Amino acid sequence: MAKKPATTSDTNAVTSATTESEATIRTESKKDRLIGMLSRDGGTTIAAISSALGWQPHTTRAAITGLRKSGHEVETAKPEDGTSGLIYRIAVGAGADAKAKNSSEVDQ
Repeated sequence: MAKKPATTSDTNAVTSATTESEATIRTESKKDRLIGMLSRDGGTTIAAISSALGWQPHTTRAAITGLRKSGHEVETAKPEDGTSGLIYRIAVGAGADAKAKNSSEVDQ
């Protein structure tokens, strides 16, 4: 039979401290990055989102649909310069309007 390696409390303490510090560090999710891109003043295109997040165009459109289903008001507009494609953006004040609507319904 093989011997089990001896462990000391020092190695366990280092391991648990490293795990705790890594758990507190949280990176921004792709959904957060998508919302950030859509919240820009000029909005963004499917192509820009796809290249920034590493998604296929159909995946990007599905993620936008998911945002709409979760309550974000995503609007589309044609580019002013006449290029092809659409500009997607989160409507300004949409989050505040939705919150106000929900709170007024609760009051009734």
